[in-house]
Amino acid sequence: MKKIKLFPGKHCCGKEFDMRIMDAKDDNNESAAWIVYGVCRRCKVVMVSSMFLQAEKPKLGVDFIVDYDKKSGKGKKWE
Repeated sequence: MKKIKLFPGKHCCGKEFDMRIMDAKDDNNESAAWIVYGVCRRCKVVMVSSMFLQAEKPKLGVDFIVDYDKKSGKGKKWE
């Protein structure tokens, strides 16, 4: 049984994230992992929430749940 991951749905500024899923392909052009991330358009910030190392696409409510009442913390700024 998989453990469901709970992700924050709001940025620390209070704006809701625009949540997205993107696949990471291997050398054979097959999906090897999936990256779940959120975009805050107000602050122009992308928060990478998790990476699922599985071939099948993660499903909302099965692999992860977005909690829109939970705010994210401050992340590291990459330059």
